[in-house]
Amino acid sequence: MRNRIRKSTELVYVELRIAGNVPLFTITSFRKKILDGIQWCCDKRGLRVYEYSLLPDRFLMIANTAWGSLPEVIESYKDFSSKAVMLMLRNGRSGINTSWMFSVFQEFGPQNKHEGMHIWEEETQTRSVYTQDQIDEAALSILHQSVKLGFVEKPQHYLNCSAHPNNPLQEWIVVATDPWS
Repeated sequence: MRNRIRKSTELVYVELRIAGNVPLFTITSFRKKILDGIQWCCDKRGLRVYEYSLLPDRFLMIANTAWGSLPEVIESYKDFSSKAVMLMLRNGRSGINTSWMFSVFQEFGPQNKHEGMHIWEEETQTRSVYTQDQIDEAALSILHQSVKLGFVEKPQHYLNCSAHPNNPLQEWIVVATDPWS
C-alpha cells in the first residue's frame, strides 16, 4: 500500500456490481468509458477516490466527496455510465458480439429502470470505514482482489488498480499522507 490513508471526512467503501455478473470490463472500450466517467465525477462532482480496483464485473473503491453527497454522486454516475455503455452496445462499437448482454441486463438489472437501460445492480454495496484499521483493511481488500482472482501475482501489476504506478486514474487519486510521519 502506498501511504496510509488519513480520513478528513467519512470514508466509504463502495462496491458497484454489473448486473448478472457480466464481465463487461474485459472489453477495452467499456473499461475506458467507465474510467472516463469516474474522472469526470472527480473533476466536476467532487468525488475523491483513495483506492480503487476495476475488475471484470465490478468497481471497488474507497471514496468520499469534497462537496455534496456521495450517494447522489454514485447514483448519477451509475445512470450516466449505464446510458453510455448501452449506447455503445446498441451501436456495436465494441467490435465483438455483445447482443447476449441485453437479455442479461434486462433479467438481472433494476426492475424500476427503463428496459435494458441499466448495467449496474440496483443496490450499491457501501459501508463506512471509520478507524485506521478499517480503512487499511478495506484498502488492502480492494488492492488484492486482482491477486485473489488470479489475474496477477502482486496488486501493483494490475493496471486498473490504484496500486499500479501507471493506473488510468492516477491523476485523480487522492494521495493521503500521514501528518505524524
